Amino acid sequence: MGEPSTPERRRHFRGKARAGRRIRVRYRQRGGDQWTSAETRNIGIGGAFILGAELAAKVQIDVEVDVAGRAAPLLLTAEVRWSSRGDGEDPLGIGVQFLDVDIDVLLELNGYLATLTGTELAEGGESA
Repeated sequence: MGEPSTPERRRHFRGKARAGRRIRVRYRQRGGDQWTSAETRNIGIGGAFILGAELAAKVQIDVEVDVAGRAAPLLLTAEVRWSSRGDGEDPLGIGVQFLDVDIDVLLELNGYLATLTGTELAEGGESA
């Protein structure tokens, strides 16, 4: 007989991360008032690595992403899945998973990410 199958643990579509894409974002702990400006190292429709952030795993945050041609930034809810202290290969920061993303927001974010062509820092939706 064949090997037993393992169940698929993924509960959402996992888009390809845009490795090296640097995008300015703002984040805050859910329910908090103070926003912190940062930038991503990798970002995709499933999540991002936020440079310089220091939060514990399972903390929920709000993330704002500026998208070109949009009056207001996209607001995403995320959960910290892992963190790096910056003493290994990964720089200081947190890996977050976006939660319960509305399909229209997901498509808009994916379309924006597809327009980024390099690893330069995207400013206000435009490549620098």
